[in-house]
Amino acid sequence: MRLSSLSIRNFRVLKSADLAFTDEVIGITGPNGGGKTSIVEAVAWALYGNQAARSGKEEIKSIFARPEENCEVRLDFLINEEKYRVIRRLAGRTQRAEVELYRGEASESVGVNETKKYVGELLGLDWKGFLTSFLARQQELNALSVLQPARRKDHLAGMLGIDRLERAIQRVKESAKVAAGQAEVLARQLAEQDSLKEAIRQLQIRRSDLETAVGRAESAKKAAEAIFTAARDSYMAAQEARGKWVEAGARLEAAQKTVADLNRRLADLRKEADQLARAEEEAVGLRHQLDGLDPARRELEALNDARSRRQYRDQLAKQATELESEQKSISAALAKSDQTLAAIDKELAEIAPTTAVEAEKAKADLEHARQEYSRLLAEQKSHEVQRDKLTAQMTSITKLGPDSVCDRCLRPLGDDLTTIRRHLGDELDSLRSTLDRIGVDLKDALASGAKLKDQAQKLEACAARRAELGIKRESAAREQTGLGERRDDLTRRIEAVRVKLIEAGTVEFDASRYDTVRKTVEALEAVQTRLNRLEGSLTRRQAVTDGIAEMEQSVTAATAECAEHTRNRDSLGYSEESFASARVKFEKTQKDAESAREAAMAAVKEFELTGKELEGKQALLARLDKAREELEEHRTRHFYDEKLAALFAEFRELLISRIRPTLSDISSRLIAEMTGGRYTMVELDERYNLQVLDSGTYYGVERFSGGEKDLANLCLRLAISEALVESAGMNRSFIILDEVFGSQDDGRKELIIQALTNLKHRFPQIFLITHVGDIKDRVECLVEVNPTGYGWSTVMVNGAPA
Repeated sequence: MRLSSLSIRNFRVLKSADLAFTDEVIGITGPNGGGKTSIVEAVAWALYGNQAARSGKEEIKSIFARPEENCEVRLDFLINEEKYRVIRRLAGRTQRAEVELYRGEASESVGVNETKKYVGELLGLDWKGFLTSFLARQQELNALSVLQPARRKDHLAGMLGIDRLERAIQRVKESAKVAAGQAEVLARQLAEQDSLKEAIRQLQIRRSDLETAVGRAESAKKAAEAIFTAARDSYMAAQEARGKWVEAGARLEAAQKTVADLNRRLADLRKEADQLARAEEEAVGLRHQLDGLDPARRELEALNDARSRRQYRDQLAKQATELESEQKSISAALAKSDQTLAAIDKELAEIAPTTAVEAEKAKADLEHARQEYSRLLAEQKSHEVQRDKLTAQMTSITKLGPDSVCDRCLRPLGDDLTTIRRHLGDELDSLRSTLDRIGVDLKDALASGAKLKDQAQKLEACAARRAELGIKRESAAREQTGLGERRDDLTRRIEAVRVKLIEAGTVEFDASRYDTVRKTVEALEAVQTRLNRLEGSLTRRQAVTDGIAEMEQSVTAATAECAEHTRNRDSLGYSEESFASARVKFEKTQKDAESAREAAMAAVKEFELTGKELEGKQALLARLDKAREELEEHRTRHFYDEKLAALFAEFRELLISRIRPTLSDISSRLIAEMTGGRYTMVELDERYNLQVLDSGTYYGVERFSGGEKDLANLCLRLAISEALVESAGMNRSFIILDEVFGSQDDGRKELIIQALTNLKHRFPQIFLITHVGDIKDRVECLVEVNPTGYGWSTVMVNGAPA
């Protein structure tokens, strides 16, 4: 099997890649986690589906792909120079699994299960066998040397497919065990043949007795059902009579309720007729009282008009008084406002307009005086420091004498002590004179500053007062204008009210008469309302009279109907005692009939079960006649299964004995090529320990360096792949080596690649997956996988995008 091309879309970290493969050594490089192994996984997934992936379906499709996009891998390959193509995808949002396989241009299979079966038959390998045959990982190389001997043997047996023969041996042994078990059961059954015949005889007697019991139970059931049928008919007749009696009673009860209702309604009508008669008498008296209502209403209307005009004139007079009072208050406020403005103007005249400018100038002079005072203070402090320093020097020199050292030249003072003391005394006198002068200047500056500060504060207060007076004058002027406008408005409104008072004139109104007439009208209107209500009710007098006559006739008819229903119910001749007796008899006979039916069913069931048991034992007795032949067949099968298991075991040992030399020969050839002749022989001992010939003696791989041990394991792993490819019937194929250079130096890497190149007669295509970057120039084709930083990786083939 050789790979022709591989197309990948949204598979794991690979967004898009199209690779073409030829017969050469192909290096696949990139950082760890970048997606190198994803290329190999894409090949296995295309052929075998999700079972060949490291994870579930949900982790195969790229996380950066949109939900509607497909995850798809297309693989083209050759088997015996015949072209095949397999296309596998996870389609759409639901990630529906789809797969198609073509042989040339013709479709060979469609669907997951069909393609799985076809690929297994085509390659002669399941997915585990495929990975073992074509893919060698670093962890597999380590396992060949670090496992315990027994586990190493099992590990190699699994890789070589010998474990399938072991499973076949186990199945044959299980078949022999089943045959032995069946023979043992048949032997026990044959030993119990006499007891089986006795059981059949007892069952036949029991069945005859049960047949008689079934006849008796059926007769009892029929008699009980006949008694029950008669009791049921009697009970149904009693139920029918009771229904008629209940129906007649319901009609009587309804008629009695109708009579009671009609009597109640008749009583209500008669009561209403009495009330209407009394209302007629009251209405006659009320009509006489209403003769004075219209004159009283006219007088009340005239009094209401006079009352309204009187209230209007009183309101005008009150309004005029209120307006005149407010006018006096406004005049007084205007006079006060004139006085306020005059006082403000007088105070403003006393403050010069230039006061603000003079205040600013005084503040500037004060600030200048403060700065001068600060300067004099600093100068005084500096001179005081110099004075204290000179005084200290004088004291120090006087105490130490001529042997003291100059603090500048570091020489003894000697005879210069007197000169120095005189010089220092002159300097001290000069400093004291200067300090006295500065003290006088400070006192003068302090006095001048105090004077300037007082002048500035006074000018600033005057300026602030002038500004405040200006604001007050503006506010008082606005207030005076508003008061004048309000006074003029009040004058106009007072004049208008006086005109209205003249127009209203004098109004005469008697309040006591008004109250008397109003009460009279209210009393008479209440009488009118009562009369209207009475006259409305009196319109029903004729209807009530007619209703009484009709209701009396209805009561007579309903009473006659009640008597008729009573006679009909009494004529039925029904009694509750006879009905209860019929019901008790019905229920008892019903239970008796059910018991009889159950007894008959139980007898029949027991009869049938006994018959089935008898038939089963008779059939078993018939089978026992053939059991001797079956017993012999099972014993024969057990004998030959055991023989076959022994032959399979011998064949397994033969296969193992032959595969070790084969693997040793292939491994020896490979290690000689990969070490430049340094090591030439490799063998597997009976415990499957890997040994290497060195200086004429075989040593275990643990004796050698890590790189040499890995190299020996690699040669053994390649030998296993070659043997497996041959056993699958493939004369030429490919091999994938995943991270096998980890512990090799540069020289050994070169030898390994050269040796792999020499394997082209057996493996035309050799894929080297590694993160080691220095093999770039040692392979014939370089595939580089690099992360982009956006969640996917790009694929480059010989520097060009794939």
